[in-house]
Amino acid sequence: MTDDSRATTPILAPRGASPAEASQPHQTLESRFHTYESHPVPWWVTLVWVSFFCFGIVYLLLNLIH
Repeated sequence: MTDDSRATTPILAPRGASPAEASQPHQTLESRFHTYESHPVPWWVTLVWVSFFCFGIVYLLLNLIH
């Protein structure tokens, strides 16, 4: 099996076998599981945090004044 085809084939256990048999420690993991995708924080999550901190500041100021 070449490096290119091994990188695209999934690791599977034989039919009817234990999932533990899918372990293949002799294979290298280079470029196999090193594909990362970025998932940036949505804009509304930032809005929730900003509103939380603004509310906290206003709450503290109003309670410290009275």
